[in-house]
Amino acid sequence: MDSAEITAALAQACALPPGRMRTERLETLSAAAKTGPDRALEGRVLLELAKSYTYAGERDLAPVAYGRLLRSYDDNPAEMGSMTHLVHWYLKWMTWGLIDNPAMPLPTVYRWFDELEDRYRQRGYSLRPVLALRSELAREIGDREGAAALLESALAAPRDSMSDCDACERNEWGTARVYLGDDEAGLAHWQPVLDGDRTCAEEPHRVLAQALLPLVRTGRVAAARSAHLTGYPLVRHTEDLRPSVALHLEFCALTGNEARGLEILAEHLSWLTDPGADAAARLAFATGVCVLLRRLVARGLNDLPLGAETVESVRADLEVEIGDLCARYDARNGNSTVSLRTAARLAAQPLLDQLPLGVGSRLPHPTSVPAAIPTADDFTGDRVAEARRLAELGSARLAAAPEEAEAHLREALTFGAAVLPDDHLARLGSQLVIAIASRPDRTLDLADAAVRAAARWEGLSEPDVLHHTMVAARAFHRAERHGEAVALFDQAFAGAEIPYPPAELAVVRAQFGRSLTALNRHRDAAHHFIEGARLVEHDPDRKELHADLAWSAAAALECCGQDDEAVSAYRRAAELWADLGRVVSQARCQRSAAWLQVYASGDPERWLPSMRALTDELAALADHSTEAAEELAHTREQLARMLAIGDEAKLSP
Repeated sequence: MDSAEITAALAQACALPPGRMRTERLETLSAAAKTGPDRALEGRVLLELAKSYTYAGERDLAPVAYGRLLRSYDDNPAEMGSMTHLVHWYLKWMTWGLIDNPAMPLPTVYRWFDELEDRYRQRGYSLRPVLALRSELAREIGDREGAAALLESALAAPRDSMSDCDACERNEWGTARVYLGDDEAGLAHWQPVLDGDRTCAEEPHRVLAQALLPLVRTGRVAAARSAHLTGYPLVRHTEDLRPSVALHLEFCALTGNEARGLEILAEHLSWLTDPGADAAARLAFATGVCVLLRRLVARGLNDLPLGAETVESVRADLEVEIGDLCARYDARNGNSTVSLRTAARLAAQPLLDQLPLGVGSRLPHPTSVPAAIPTADDFTGDRVAEARRLAELGSARLAAAPEEAEAHLREALTFGAAVLPDDHLARLGSQLVIAIASRPDRTLDLADAAVRAAARWEGLSEPDVLHHTMVAARAFHRAERHGEAVALFDQAFAGAEIPYPPAELAVVRAQFGRSLTALNRHRDAAHHFIEGARLVEHDPDRKELHADLAWSAAAALECCGQDDEAVSAYRRAAELWADLGRVVSQARCQRSAAWLQVYASGDPERWLPSMRALTDELAALADHSTEAAEELAHTREQLARMLAIGDEAKLSP
């Protein structure tokens, strides 16, 4: 193969998904490139081969490819000088892959670390990422003091072009602090990522998962719920993020949400029999699954079907595999650090009886564990009477003094948790929602109360579950907590028909669509905007809502590449705004439709008549309307640009 053929084949290979086929093609190309004259091309092939080994679960082979790359780089500095940054960047990345690879002997790992450090020193790069990796290695093998000291050294070193992005660094710093027993410090490092201020391709995906249990342990249960509702959709079915999925399973198991965990596991059952995952990802996922399965066994659900097997049989098989994987790490590390760490994770007890998530999931009734029997203490100091008294006070003050009502209702729920009937507690939860809803600036409190109320109505009244789920979703939307809002809207719309009047349901779909838009789910957003518009298209009292939904649908359709549909939607929205006398909105919709057609074909016959009609209409209004005059100026300026683009298209060959 000549260089051109290798280059073309390399592009084709890189377009394949990670796996053996891609790797085999790259192996063939690396052999061909070795005999060719182009050393830079050989370097590109070897770099892709090393990456492919890692992504395909063959990290043992990555150092072989990278060693060859480094030799070629050292022998041919003139030809491969342009690859300097890539070579050293991926050397760091490849070295990181050795840390949790039990097939890689520690002496070999240390040699690669020394190689990385020497090359960074020679090139004048900061040792910040090298020290961070050494800290992670120390953590992996159980050297807590070394991990802490190296972490501090890494933090003190300057950032440069070889440093990981800020989001990834914060992931590492937070993980290290939590490992060292300081949840608060870990969360402080993670906070900018959790808040969305620091992001990258895999963040906040991973941090949202890692923060789940630290948030619960520090009492931030609402934030933990948020991290789950927002974070799980980001990692769902993403094979590279199996450890993160496992953390969501573990969170569900330890917060009274075993049913939700079981649903998540059912979506990923194929991962349990996938031999392609590397040891670290396999151990992380299997451990998270086993934490959940142990909780199900503890609740008497041993015989619950799980795929073709049962909860108990899958648990038993996985724990054997976990033991084997831990033994490999212990043999590599020369100690039992990984075994002990994994055993502690498996033995974890629930942190909460239940943290309502707002996503309705219920376990079947257990067959081997008797129901809990109330003790005498539950019925002594007049506990039932006091709970009922507080409930009556709360109900009586609900309309006149919602602040007092809230206080009484919260006390009633606390006193009555173990002694009042479930339906009574559910009604109290609904009343608490009403009390909070009537007070300003309590949006997140309302969302939390509504989620908890929905959980109390589970098994008693599905309409009440649906209603409170919707209340919570809308509250999260108003608070611009769009991840949580979408998770709950999804849950509500996946169930029974929502018993709202058409106009109210149209408003709900508008809110759902805007939250979806905030998460860049434009196709789904367009669906809800269109459905919302359909609900009010014949309602004379909802013309403005109809126009707004049509405009929103057009924008969403444009964002997901459905240009023809977007043009039609923009034009329909323009007509609706014109009927309402809303000149600015009408003009903007018409111009948006025209621009889409300009870029689609450049043919002025498709867009010029509408733009001229708009110009004439605005000109007729301009003497009497400042808004019309301003829009006329914008329209004329944009029309000139459209015509210029059309002229360029005519001249181009």
